[in-house]
Amino acid sequence: MGFFKGLFGMKPLQPTATGRTAYSDLPDSSLKERLDHMKQIPRTVEPPAPLALSVEVSAGAPVLGLRVDVDTHEGMRDGVPRLCDLLREAGVKGTFYFAMGPDRSGRALFNVFLRPGFLSKMLKSGAQRIYSLRTVLSGTLLPSRPIATAFPEVARRCREEGHETGVHAWDHRAWQDSLNRRHSNWAAEELEKGFDAYAGLFGEKPRTYAAPAWFCNNESLLYEENLGLLYASDCRGTDPFLPVIDVRVLKVPQVPATLPTLDEALGNTHRDAGAFFETVLGEIRPGEWPVLTVHAELEGGPFAPQFAAFLAAARRKGIQVVTLRDLLALRLRTGKPLPHCTMSYATVEGRHGLVSMQMFEV
Repeated sequence: MGFFKGLFGMKPLQPTATGRTAYSDLPDSSLKERLDHMKQIPRTVEPPAPLALSVEVSAGAPVLGLRVDVDTHEGMRDGVPRLCDLLREAGVKGTFYFAMGPDRSGRALFNVFLRPGFLSKMLKSGAQRIYSLRTVLSGTLLPSRPIATAFPEVARRCREEGHETGVHAWDHRAWQDSLNRRHSNWAAEELEKGFDAYAGLFGEKPRTYAAPAWFCNNESLLYEENLGLLYASDCRGTDPFLPVIDVRVLKVPQVPATLPTLDEALGNTHRDAGAFFETVLGEIRPGEWPVLTVHAELEGGPFAPQFAAFLAAARRKGIQVVTLRDLLALRLRTGKPLPHCTMSYATVEGRHGLVSMQMFEV
């Protein structure tokens, strides 16, 4: 769709700091040992092992990886159950990424003053119709509320109904706004915090992670190597790949979001949600690995009817909607090695600020 614009350099790797932690219950040795291990990542890695498919996919059928981001308290409370209902009715599964900790959505208001164009983007996308006043003030004039940890039964419902689940963040807003301004161990501390919260809900560590706002850096990518992930979805791009940092090929594959999101399109490239989803249908072709990101606050909120219509239309066109794990499994079954790609920062049409981007194959 031609939505990638100007390219910027990826943040250089910083020297490892002293290992101080941001929260008291992290074991003293755990973080230091994992940070030390980051220095020992080999320059080359074995190809990812094949993954078992959780669904049957017709040979040659176009597929669509479905990613669901849950960013707010109300999105978890109201949007996730609504999306579970829609996906059950459509007979499809998706990958749900939960922000685990505090909902500090209200801090986005500071961007009105700090980032030119932010207010215009919010108004064009209709944010004032999507987010309640309680959410808009959360973490500023009103206290923040937990997101996934506030609704364990909702999180577990996703797993019980066959969806894949993973971590989206501990503090989504803090990561999105200040990742590259924090000390070099901060990303590791946030990852540990979110993973511990997930383990408290599900009794096991997550096998997939998605960086908030598709924004990561070298420290977060390297630390993910220690966490037992099958794959991550930290960036935008074109197809699954193995990241390359400082000539090191990382072992955790990236399954990037490839398609624009509804909030990027509204008021920018498309007049309404129905038109956006119609365009998305035209972008899904056999032999490609598209990933669509929906949000509990949008497609699980005021745009639920349009999203339900999209799922029905995809089924009529023979498009099989799958989890990101199944998308990666299908890609690995082709027998073609995953490309080794560098990453950078870039802008995406309709989205304010930079995102991490799959770049050049090396």
